[in-house]
Amino acid sequence: MPDTRPTSFSVGIAGHGACIPDTAAAQALDIRDAELDLSLLPAMVRRRTSEATRIAISAATRACRDAGSTLDMPGVFVSAIGEAATTEKLCQSITQCAFPLSPTLFHNSVHNTAAGYWSIAAKSMAPMQAMSALNGCVTLGLLEAWTQIVCGAERVLLVCYDESTPRDWPPGFDWQPSAMALVLEAASARHPSLRVPLHADRTASADCLTRFAQHNPIADALPLVAHLQHGQPGRYVIALDPCIEQGRGQLEIA
Repeated sequence: MPDTRPTSFSVGIAGHGACIPDTAAAQALDIRDAELDLSLLPAMVRRRTSEATRIAISAATRACRDAGSTLDMPGVFVSAIGEAATTEKLCQSITQCAFPLSPTLFHNSVHNTAAGYWSIAAKSMAPMQAMSALNGCVTLGLLEAWTQIVCGAERVLLVCYDESTPRDWPPGFDWQPSAMALVLEAASARHPSLRVPLHADRTASADCLTRFAQHNPIADALPLVAHLQHGQPGRYVIALDPCIEQGRGQLEIA
């Protein structure tokens, strides 16, 4: 019998935002309005947050503003390394027997830190997901958001982010901090739609881990924000996973 399974799914993009603290990097990608925006966080809270949390919340704030949407919606926060820098500081304290450990660092070291700060700042009681899938973070986040929309959510906030890699990590890890956020809903004629394949040709490279070390997975999705900002006509395709050698397994904007 022929395979009748769907080959892709589509979601509508009601709003978008990005945060790239490096101004030169943002300009190179032709992305506007990408600096830190911590207006949602009280001053005392800002001082306690990590780089990862700050860029995630900045991008999320812009996406909700662009969508003209309430902040109280389900959220999917996806990061390859999460609060790696904070965890690194804790590990250094342990190796140096610097006890007691900082309660603030411990509090901020978990993978759902950004989602937690967002839900508090946004006064949102909606469910929040914190997820990770190395190179597949963006794809996983889109799949989770689409699943929630199919199951009844009117809108879902997707935030993909990664901070700078800690200085004591192995050689080769040299990521620039960046975040992208999308307010997603069911695909319709009202907003640009994003098509994501479900059955891609996943021919992996032989040295996938090395390529992951040299490449921030979130950076592959940033051209999507540039496309949305400039409203470029026609199809637009970006690769999602640097470990995929084939041309398939890509996003398509219509």
